[in-house]
Amino acid sequence: MSCENKVSSPEDADTVVQKLCCDMGIHRNARKGTLNAPKKILEGFKFEKKVLVDEVFPDEFDLDKTQRRIKENVRDLAKYEKPLISLGGDHSVSYPVIKALKSKYPELQLVWLDAHPDLKERVEDHVSHDVVVRKLLEEDFEEDDIWIVGYTRIDEDEKEYLEDSGLRVYGHDELEKFQREFNSCEQRVYLSTDIDVLAEELAPGTGYPHGELDMEEIEEIIRCVHPDFADLVEVAPPLDKGEKTVACSKEILSSLIKQF
Repeated sequence: MSCENKVSSPEDADTVVQKLCCDMGIHRNARKGTLNAPKKILEGFKFEKKVLVDEVFPDEFDLDKTQRRIKENVRDLAKYEKPLISLGGDHSVSYPVIKALKSKYPELQLVWLDAHPDLKERVEDHVSHDVVVRKLLEEDFEEDDIWIVGYTRIDEDEKEYLEDSGLRVYGHDELEKFQREFNSCEQRVYLSTDIDVLAEELAPGTGYPHGELDMEEIEEIIRCVHPDFADLVEVAPPLDKGEKTVACSKEILSSLIKQF
């Protein structure tokens, strides 16, 4: 990041980028590696606006405590009403960020861009990466507040949950339908992007490479959603090939910043 665009206070920033280096929310998959993703994504990145790069340091042995730290940090940052991009980390880091913002902006809409709907039942006490949407629905969000986009895989318990719900869910081949229906949304929007929504040949460095989208489709969604807040998660540099996934992540970050 060029020195003239690095600021030390949210008051002076056009955008805040928050590093969330936590992979404790992954418990069903040995393909970990998201811990150092924020560092790799920001390495050599050139910001065109004034940016504060903030970081929440995890408690390495306690996911709940880490999520509380993240939630408190977001509440503090939200006082300045600046656009916020969070870089994970696994998808569990989105949970405290979204909860903090929802408490400040009750009208907040959530667009969940992911190859998986993350509606699984909890099997442990903490909120892991694959239960986040279900947990948010239980606590803070109405079904009309959430848009799930780009999925390719749904587990049986998630399918049963969806059959009894009125959630808006769009497969990877239903993007035009999503864009038509979302255009009427006028509330603040949070866009959560799991890098696994991309096709594996573009983003092999992730724990569940099941996506089907390309970069043009991702950028179209970002332009359509025009988010007020966003995150990018599940980038796993140790699993990457030729830094393809990191390169795509940099492009997504750049596209997000341009929308603010």
